[in-house]
Amino acid sequence: MIRNAAWITGLILSLAALEAAPRQEIVLRPDLPAGEEWYTPPSPNPHVKSPEEKWVRKVQRPVMEVYPAASPNGAGVVIAPGGGFTILAIEHEGRDVARWLNERGVTAFVLRYRVGLETREASQKAAIEDGLLAVKTVRQRAAEWKLDTKRIGVMGFSAGGYLTVGVATQYTPESRPDYAISIYALAPDNYQVKADAPPIFIAVSYDDRPMMTTSATGLLDNWKKANAPAELHVFADGGHGFGMTKMGKACDIWTDLLAQWMTRMGIFRRT
Repeated sequence: MIRNAAWITGLILSLAALEAAPRQEIVLRPDLPAGEEWYTPPSPNPHVKSPEEKWVRKVQRPVMEVYPAASPNGAGVVIAPGGGFTILAIEHEGRDVARWLNERGVTAFVLRYRVGLETREASQKAAIEDGLLAVKTVRQRAAEWKLDTKRIGVMGFSAGGYLTVGVATQYTPESRPDYAISIYALAPDNYQVKADAPPIFIAVSYDDRPMMTTSATGLLDNWKKANAPAELHVFADGGHGFGMTKMGKACDIWTDLLAQWMTRMGIFRRT
């Protein structure tokens, strides 16, 4: 009994040490000056789970946080949190998503892309550039995380969804995502869907702002015109910015539907 107790204690301590270990971070643009600011978001925000939670703003150079799956199935996803190109809601639209993917064998990369630049347009342009570089980098270094170079996707929320659509339409062969996941995204103006566009999963709440629902249905229409695979879910309620937060609303099932889609697309299959 004592031996078993000691073994369990050792296991708990080992797991705690693993959780406390610093995660790997990859600087995507070492040519740019380092700089970002972590801050405490307003407590009335429904997505803030604790007084210790931090979000990010004034990001001057892009960085990826690496979340390797304990039992990798070969798939990898670059995650772009939202925040209106001024901040990154890095917890419920980033790290929580990474943990959810890890549980399903997917290695995740939370992207701290550039935000808060001199103009909104500059931030939007930089966001897409950072997203393309992130996908390209993950593919180039896929062997490090036991990834299949043909199962690397991009996923984004709100402004991060803008990045996602930009990556899914402006890619080169090296930066093309194999699938895209767009959650309540505002798409770039005049984007063009290529004939070899990646399959896309789209989700939005009906009670979100009209521009968001119009953007979602527009994505479906434009992917349809290109004869590229797409799936759209419009939830009766949930508003904007729900991310991984359970709202007690129709949008709560979006991750279940995403998991089903990823299974059908073969993303969860083991190599």
